[in-house]
Amino acid sequence: MKFMAASISAGYLFKGSDWMEEKKKKNDGLRDAALGVGAQDVVDKFGSASAEYIKGYKGSVDEAGNIISKGLRHISESKVNPDFEYQNLKQQAGFSAERHFVSKENAENIIKGRDIRYSRSNDVGLGNDQRIDVLAVDIDGNPITVNGQPLWSAQMKFCGKYETPQEIKESSEKLAKELAGDKWAKYRGNKVLVPSEQYEHVKKYATEEAQKLHEKAAEFRQNGNFEKAELLEQNARKFEQVAEDVQNSGISSKEAMFLREHAKLATAKYVAETANRAGIEQAKTGAVISATISVSQNIISVIRGEKEIKEALKDTAIDTAKGAGTSYIIGAGGAAIKGVMQTSSNSIFQNLSKTNMPAMIATVSLQVGKSIVRYAKGEINEVELVEELGEKGTGMMAASWGAAIGTAIFPGVGTVIGGMIGYMTSSTIYKSAIQVLQEERVSIERRNKIHALTEAALEAMNKQRRELSILIDNHYKNRQILFEQSFEMIEKSTESNNLELFTTALNNIALEMGKALQFKDFNEFDTFMRNKNMALEF
Repeated sequence: MKFMAASISAGYLFKGSDWMEEKKKKNDGLRDAALGVGAQDVVDKFGSASAEYIKGYKGSVDEAGNIISKGLRHISESKVNPDFEYQNLKQQAGFSAERHFVSKENAENIIKGRDIRYSRSNDVGLGNDQRIDVLAVDIDGNPITVNGQPLWSAQMKFCGKYETPQEIKESSEKLAKELAGDKWAKYRGNKVLVPSEQYEHVKKYATEEAQKLHEKAAEFRQNGNFEKAELLEQNARKFEQVAEDVQNSGISSKEAMFLREHAKLATAKYVAETANRAGIEQAKTGAVISATISVSQNIISVIRGEKEIKEALKDTAIDTAKGAGTSYIIGAGGAAIKGVMQTSSNSIFQNLSKTNMPAMIATVSLQVGKSIVRYAKGEINEVELVEELGEKGTGMMAASWGAAIGTAIFPGVGTVIGGMIGYMTSSTIYKSAIQVLQEERVSIERRNKIHALTEAALEAMNKQRRELSILIDNHYKNRQILFEQSFEMIEKSTESNNLELFTTALNNIALEMGKALQFKDFNEFDTFMRNKNMALEF
């Protein structure tokens, strides 16, 4: 009895453990679905930002393969004259810097929710403008103008060496002088974007030069040389204008050269950095969502007596941390996926990138990864792995659809709730379907077992019948004639309605089998019926 009680108790504990494990898996799936749906805004924003870097790399070509807009890829394939390698590379690095500036600024404006975009003058039909390399455009790519002039425009100047601090200082001073000279007078009054390592040097040098010229002009004026003083004042104003015009491009000369020589690697780096920002941004939101879900679940567990308050608080903290980590992966992965889908030449992928599909793909990938790890650890078998993958795939698809409906009804909160409902509904349907399949599979197995048992029983029965026949043949061969005669007598008695003959035949069979009938004829039966003291024997 003790053994049985222990076995039953162990069985219940095992079932309880399975139930708790199943509940945990369900809660994890529900949480991931909510986090995936909740990541849509961040994925949209940072995914579109990532797409800007990819577009900057690809450029654009027409159906015939002609370049419409040069991307980093095209620039990196430019020819280089061995006799002028450094000069060629520096010039091409400047073009790469233009391309990257546009991509970077557009990405930042998308992240910050601004409507202004930037484009190269070549890409908006202005050709190789003498004063403008980049300018402000609207979301559709049309130049934004005020009184016929660009709202914002700039020239880019990436000149000089940059390997040592001395080279940077000398290159910066040379650039300031050239901008203040007559040759580059056309650029004055317009913004000039310079390498980040030169910006402070150029501005400082131009300011100091202007101050020196003003001081010299004052000396000449005091000496009565007004013409020389005016000339110096004009030059001073040129340097002042240079100090005002120069802007930090946010791109170093070294970075520009890296863009020229390693365009693909550089693009991957910027997409990864943007995805990382998306992950960090989403981790904050994910922590809040996970904490909210976990608090609700743990309060219920405490009320039901399934957990102590201390354990519930600990689990909430763990769930919050897990949610932040999961959200980082979903946010970062979703942003990268959206960036790729948005820049695809396939219109289907472009359209899907506008939905919450990228976030769902990232979420499904995360959950699939969890299932594969469980399989690798031996926690689940091949069949359970396939079933988990199926449930997670259908669950996330339903979460995606539910989120779309929830967003239409109540943007924000409705998006998350809709996704959670969609996930739960689909998972329930999928589990029911799997249960039916499992039951059917069990039924088939049971049927096969029963069929096997039946076949075995049939074979045994046939064998026993054969043995019985042999036994009868050996022991009851002499009775065969008697039985045949008796059955003939019974048949004749029924035909002639002869009760005495019928009784005699039955009595012969009974005697042969070792028994005797209580009534040999009708008269004995009639006597029995009239005698109250006689009893019927069975």
